[in-house]
Amino acid sequence: MILTNLKIVLPTHIIPNGYLRIEDGHIAEIGQGAYTGIEPAEDKDGLVAFPGFIDIHIHGSVGIDFMDAKEEDYPVIADSLYGEGVTTFLATTLTSDKESLSRVCATVANVIDKVPSLGGIHFEGPYISLKYKGAQNPEFIRDPDIAEFDDLQKVAKGNIRYIAMAPERPGAMGFIEHVTKEGVVVSAGHTDASFACVEEAIRHGLTNTTHTHNAMSPHHHRNPGVVTAAMYFDELFTEVICDTIHVCPDTLKTFYKIVGPDRFVAITDALKVKHADIKEFQLFGLDCVVKPDAAYLTAGPLAGSLLSMDQGLRNLAEITKADDVALAKMMSTNAARSIGFTDRGTLEEGKLADVVLLDETLHVKEVYKLGKRVK
Repeated sequence: MILTNLKIVLPTHIIPNGYLRIEDGHIAEIGQGAYTGIEPAEDKDGLVAFPGFIDIHIHGSVGIDFMDAKEEDYPVIADSLYGEGVTTFLATTLTSDKESLSRVCATVANVIDKVPSLGGIHFEGPYISLKYKGAQNPEFIRDPDIAEFDDLQKVAKGNIRYIAMAPERPGAMGFIEHVTKEGVVVSAGHTDASFACVEEAIRHGLTNTTHTHNAMSPHHHRNPGVVTAAMYFDELFTEVICDTIHVCPDTLKTFYKIVGPDRFVAITDALKVKHADIKEFQLFGLDCVVKPDAAYLTAGPLAGSLLSMDQGLRNLAEITKADDVALAKMMSTNAARSIGFTDRGTLEEGKLADVVLLDETLHVKEVYKLGKRVK
């Protein structure tokens, strides 16, 4: 397959007029200028080629939550995310009992080879702070448990890739060290950790912060918390919900100016109500209501977003004024790097042919997963 007449966003620069040659699900060649080979080529009329978007923090879509999803639901969710340009996602759980987490692990293990865009499991909790629980059910919050993790990872057949937790909880440092040796990425999330605690956790393997600014100890000039650490430590990738509700535009552009394009990871943290006509629902036992801008607990606090990744891209472009190279890093490259996916996240020869074609207003026009058009 040859896709020609493209503006191609590479890791360091842009080819203003080029082509992609795709073979066996991978990018075989990236060329400049018009394609002159003998194979038939598809003229893409100047569309912008980005690497497929990667959402490492999403709870569901089209009315389906990963906590309840059956095997047949995963392709349905994946198809809905293709429309946003998402070619890889992590099925994100909620703080819950071991039995419910085990059920998600078993389902993902059974279906992951059948859903190409499913990259694994993201545990958001249950080892989090009660103070910063957010929309997590406090009934199931507990201290880190290595034996529990090992049991769940066995059920998941090694597909737990990412854990958001509070590094200040008893036993957290040993837990972080254990799971990172097993290849699992640990993120500071729903946490009251101090700057010093985060610094120590980094020494034990912590590499990320979860929906930075939300549900964590803030930046304070006398009592610096996780937000300060996220700004300071170059070792940390920083998730951010870019819906302008969870983080206001002024904070978003300030944070981007400090962190830069190489550590910033755009996420949606979207709930099942995205792409669904639902007004009220439960979030693992917590009553929620959907408003035009986001989902909220009926008690008042934010519960999660309705954001699509392509809208997040447009928000970032408008607010930060970042160029396309920087935007591609925030939408794809950094997420891939943060969870150890070396085969995707950039448009380079040899990488998976996960490609999003957008118009000049950054609206999705075509999406390719492993070289196959899926939108």
